[in-house]
Amino acid sequence: MSTVHRALDKLVELRARLPRIEIFLLVLVIAHVVLKFVLYPQVMDAKLIGDETSYVNGGRAFSNAVRDLVAGGGVDVAELQRNVISSGWFMPGMMLLLTPLFIVDPDASIAMIRGYLGVCSTLILLLAVSVVRRHLGDRYAVVLLIFPGLVPMWLLFSFAAWGDLTAGLLAVIFLALLVGALRSIREGVGITWRDGLKLGLLAITVVYFRSSASVLAVGLCLVVGLVILGFLRGKVRLRSFGAMVVAGVAFVGLLVPWSIAASETLGSRVLTTTSVANGTANTFGDRSQVCFGPCDAGSTLWFAPVRYSREVGRATGLGEVEVQEQMSEFARANVTPQSYSRQVLTNFGSYLFKPAGFAIHLQPPNSGENLAYWLIAISTNLLFFPMLAGALLMMLGIFRTSFDNRFLSLLLTLGLGSLMLQPFLHVAGARYWTTAAPMMAMATVLLGGELLARKRGHREALRPAGENHRSDAVLATWLDRAQWALAAGLVLTVAGLTILAVL
Repeated sequence: MSTVHRALDKLVELRARLPRIEIFLLVLVIAHVVLKFVLYPQVMDAKLIGDETSYVNGGRAFSNAVRDLVAGGGVDVAELQRNVISSGWFMPGMMLLLTPLFIVDPDASIAMIRGYLGVCSTLILLLAVSVVRRHLGDRYAVVLLIFPGLVPMWLLFSFAAWGDLTAGLLAVIFLALLVGALRSIREGVGITWRDGLKLGLLAITVVYFRSSASVLAVGLCLVVGLVILGFLRGKVRLRSFGAMVVAGVAFVGLLVPWSIAASETLGSRVLTTTSVANGTANTFGDRSQVCFGPCDAGSTLWFAPVRYSREVGRATGLGEVEVQEQMSEFARANVTPQSYSRQVLTNFGSYLFKPAGFAIHLQPPNSGENLAYWLIAISTNLLFFPMLAGALLMMLGIFRTSFDNRFLSLLLTLGLGSLMLQPFLHVAGARYWTTAAPMMAMATVLLGGELLARKRGHREALRPAGENHRSDAVLATWLDRAQWALAAGLVLTVAGLTILAVL
């Protein structure tokens, strides 16, 4: 009994030493873990859905390759080509994440797979919260634990084998590091090759989990490079630009092995993935003409074109990816600006306005729309739509009260904008918002912080030019112009799509 009392006394003493924000963060972490335990039975027996099967097969293939290497035997290249590269639709990030599980348990059940991924996603969330707090402050860390950390649908997705959710958390870490880099550039200190290496490695990791995030990763690194060239001077500029070159080398260096392997397997040049041709054909084209006419009735609209392209490739000597591009052009021959715009708007409807659309799938078999389903759907909607509204308003805002707000506004607008390119290229679904969710939370916090700072009359003072950098006024002018350009671009894009859709 005395041992229990001593333990309790130590806990009380520890709590007294912790600042209030630490306690609040700890409570939110506990709430996240408890809610995840409560939701796990809802998804533990849910069968693998669509792309999940490919990721799981790829993870098993990687684990077999590791065993072969440890045993000193030859790696089964054919298995890797068949299950990892396959049709070239998926980057192998999630497969690599699953590999340790299958090394330990080659025949892991669905419940084990989902439990393992649930633990991994929580650890990555905690890492994201830690990095965001260090670079951006307590408010961002707190909201990140609430949204998406306490959103029931997001928690169900965290047990799933898609890479979208993980890519979103890694993207937030990437954004936080970029803000830190821009802050150092503004101070005239610049960044080191180690900073560049971190950014490059993190950028390619994001892409390995979701190939469509390549625009985000490359685009934001280019923004930092432009700020370095335009704002810094002398040796600091050379060193900092060299650091971004290191980032590029790290990014390309880790992308090349995948690109070479996929290109050799598929007989066509592949940079990241090959899904764009098939996606645009089925999304915007005439599905009855995807295979230069109707495809085989015995397969899905995604796999039938691939099988057909392989047959045509063998007969003509062309690579299957090249054939798929020709098939896509044929199917889209009659696409008009009106039909394209209408489909893009339809895609956005699925992307942004159905956050609980997968609740019917991530639940026990034959459950249907029961009480648990409705509780998950309703609570997800209540948390999701305020964050969506905050994110959209942030993308239209001009932030001037501090340089951190300027930096983060620019990066978040570009980041969210790049993730929203998918509806322009591919059918969008109710799971893709999980990538954007952490950035939506940060955008909402940024918007609230800017409005509060304006109400208090706070505005960060501008500093004169220094030995290593130009004046703050120059940087502020260019950042403000960039914000105006992005806000105008968003308005014009939405207006243009709407006008074309109704003409």
